[in-house]
Amino acid sequence: PLPLVYVTHLRTFLLLYLILWSMESAANHGWVSIPIVFAASWGLLGIEAAAVECERPFQWQSNHLPLGKVGVVVSRNVAQTLINA
Repeated sequence: PLPLVYVTHLRTFLLLYLILWSMESAANHGWVSIPIVFAASWGLLGIEAAAVECERPFQWQSNHLPLGKVGVVVSRNVAQTLINA
């Protein structure tokens, strides 16, 4: 996992960038640019959220890898291999 200071730094500057970008875009291009900025911001924040999920793949949540089940299957396979050897 990445250090907490590094993750906090990235999140802070990503949010600051997105806020300033939306303000600049609305000031220069009007309200028409807001949906475009919203879609791009949603995409960037989604990439950041996916990166956080990829940092810890073996947690006890529904969308993480089932490490407990994998361990059981590996132990059964090793036991079967030892019996057959």
